Amino acid sequence: MSRRQPDLMIDGMRLPLQAGGLIQQAYEDFGGFTLLRLGQGMGVPQQAWRKTRTTLNASGLIPPGLSGRDWTAPFALGCVHPRSLQAAGNVFALPPARRADAPPFGFAVDATGLIKPVHVVVAGDTATLAVVAGAVSYQVLWYPVMTVYALAGVQANYDAAGAVAGWELVAEEV
Repeated sequence: MSRRQPDLMIDGMRLPLQAGGLIQQAYEDFGGFTLLRLGQGMGVPQQAWRKTRTTLNASGLIPPGLSGRDWTAPFALGCVHPRSLQAAGNVFALPPARRADAPPFGFAVDATGLIKPVHVVVAGDTATLAVVAGAVSYQVLWYPVMTVYALAGVQANYDAAGAVAGWELVAEEV
């Protein structure tokens, strides 16, 4: 079962491999949430809202070609780092905002923690993973499409000695 990581996409435009030959993506939650402490120290979670921030770091032979982009407008970011869910059952509700060019994939997890790739059938926003004898849980993974702002735009650098163009993009969910 071979699966290729999708290319980074911004508003449907595929970035050239030479611009992001080495690319890393991270996700983090941010927003109006905290853990309040009561008089005896017991934690009580408080939340008004929560969004996702993603950071992309990449390097390649050329810059990403995004200098003329209007960063004050929201855009669709086709992510390269999958999100995942794990459960004892093999049926999962998926978020609707996911890449059409990179279908969800999954694993069965055995009692020792080893994973085995399994076939995934997607109907609408439901993923059903093939049942495996002896599996104690299942994990489904998908590549999100996020609608984001990146007000600071691309922060680029260039290493002339190594002929490497590096760049970073920090984007926040709308």
